[in-house]
Amino acid sequence: MAHCPSCGRYVGPYETCPYCGARRAPRVSLRAVKWAALLLATLGLALLWVAATRLPLPHISIGQASATMNFAYVEIAGQVVRGPTYNPDSRSLSFTVADDTGEMRIWAFRDVVDSLRAAGQIPALGDWVTVAGTLRVREENVSLTLNVPDHLHILRPEAEGRTVGSITAADALRRVRVRGRVRNVREPYSGLILITLRDATGTIDLAVDASLQYLTGDFRPPEVGQSLEVTATVSLYRNTPQLVPPSVGDIVLLEETVPIAETRPIGTLSAADEGRLVTVRGTVREAEPFSAGYRLLLEDDSGSVTVLLWRDLYRALPDPSSLQADAELEVTGEVSLYRNTLEVVPVSPRDVVLVTAARSARMLPIGALAEQPLGARVTVEGTVTGAESFQNGFRLTLDDGTGQVVLLLWLSVYDELPDPSGLREGARLRGTGELEEYRGRREVVPGRGADVAVIQAAEPPPRREIAAITPADRGTTVTVEGTVTRSEPFSQGYRIWVDDGSGEILVLLWSNIYERVAGRERLAPGAQVQVTGVVEEYRGTLELVPPLPGDVIVR
Repeated sequence: MAHCPSCGRYVGPYETCPYCGARRAPRVSLRAVKWAALLLATLGLALLWVAATRLPLPHISIGQASATMNFAYVEIAGQVVRGPTYNPDSRSLSFTVADDTGEMRIWAFRDVVDSLRAAGQIPALGDWVTVAGTLRVREENVSLTLNVPDHLHILRPEAEGRTVGSITAADALRRVRVRGRVRNVREPYSGLILITLRDATGTIDLAVDASLQYLTGDFRPPEVGQSLEVTATVSLYRNTPQLVPPSVGDIVLLEETVPIAETRPIGTLSAADEGRLVTVRGTVREAEPFSAGYRLLLEDDSGSVTVLLWRDLYRALPDPSSLQADAELEVTGEVSLYRNTLEVVPVSPRDVVLVTAARSARMLPIGALAEQPLGARVTVEGTVTGAESFQNGFRLTLDDGTGQVVLLLWLSVYDELPDPSGLREGARLRGTGELEEYRGRREVVPGRGADVAVIQAAEPPPRREIAAITPADRGTTVTVEGTVTRSEPFSQGYRIWVDDGSGEILVLLWSNIYERVAGRERLAPGAQVQVTGVVEEYRGTLELVPPLPGDVIVR
């Protein structure tokens, strides 16, 4: 105040009135005002910090969220019922939390997601969570944005050990631990891997999506036949249970093999078991290839059953040659019925286990084979004196001076030969296989290409002029060399016409021959070829029919 409190006159800045001598009360200094303001502001901030860190966040149920709470900072609690899902474009993580009053979608972005990943705090399906953040209310859509990583708290239930067959739709969101063997791995669309697990009680799918891999680590799918232990939450896909793990680290490869089928005596199998997975153990009595794979006749004290090995599975076995007569095997597969014959069909190489190897094959003179029992595994050696082609393979007649025997090569075995071009008349071969009989004639049937070896190559065959070949040569084997003048396919193979300057002859290549001729793509007009074959006559036309693919040489 600038006036004297005693006489009322204006005294300006003076503290003592120059008129009446009265003293004025001193004014508060500006410095004091500044210090007081600073102190007050500091005290206010301290009180605000205490309120922000010590006072509990307002906790609401999901159903209480309304438009009047838009942008409010609140806390909710519930169970994760969907997610988590990661969007790499927006670098966002989302999952759905539910309580008794409703559901709410939770979002986290960029640095918050990175912090959660680094801390291993990614919520999983079935987890119980408490989460605080900013409410966003848009019409009927209510969501919450997690702004601080520490405002997410996760409680993961303990997993209970279960068998696959005991898991039903009623177990949705329950956390379980199962052991099983991989029966199938497929990718229905990019970003989702489904692994079918099986134990002795049933099958279930394990789902690993791209979000799980990004959030919890890289994942290499297991191979069919491997055994796993999986800790996961049960989810439903079209009311069918499947497993969703919290992280890829919850999928663990096992050293031991998980049993996936009941072990049964072979004699107890019947048509009623069709479609059922079983394990059988027995001795191989017969082993033979066929066009699509390999068949074994497995026998125990109670009976016998056919074991069917498809070609891809047979070739993937650690040692296919061990599947011979007298070998003891343990096989797990599905029971099927084909033309009233029971078969056990494995789906993985791990389903075929060699228990005891077969006895070694004995080297025998061909003349001594008549004394051997059918099914015996033998080794013979002889010169090829004849060859015959049929739809599913080739028959070679071997002669060692003591007798003759047919060496039967199925197409699957021929395709495994290291050098099939050496198979022709005059070559000396050694073959190991099972002793069988067809139409009263003994045959040695190798089980794989490595069981056949060329000991001595055949001498180059003498060539004949085509013009010199006459109907009197029918049934004999001749060799010609010349130029292809025409070529054409037909329903059962391929035809080419060869001209050596003296004349022209039709060469008939059946499908199983043509498909195995080296350089067949060059069998066109102008190609130089050498052909060895049997002279035949069809409707008055002479034909040359090679019995083996190696009888056709494309220059």
